[in-house]
Amino acid sequence: MSEQAKILLAGKDWFTEIEAAAYCGVSESQFRSGYRALGLIPKRVMGKKLYSRAALYAAIDRCPEWQPSTRAASPGTSVGQKVANNSADPSARLKPVRLREYAPRKRPN
Repeated sequence: MSEQAKILLAGKDWFTEIEAAAYCGVSESQFRSGYRALGLIPKRVMGKKLYSRAALYAAIDRCPEWQPSTRAASPGTSVGQKVANNSADPSARLKPVRLREYAPRKRPN
């Protein structure tokens, strides 16, 4: 983030939508789509939505703790489907394969 684009939040008790998103550490679009689910109710002052610092802090505090995924500790080996490779040559996988038979188009009358 450039020096000019930094958002100053120090000393403020009320934030605009952009500042509230920065305070929560999410993008503006993510904040707009999720603030209602967190129970945040903005105040409308002179045509602007303002969010209270205390309400934002309480919403963040109510959220569940981050849980790592179950496979994050031991990534192991992939167990998904494997692509059949009949050739020992690795470049054989890059050869184009026709997905369907060629059918010529009908000629217009």
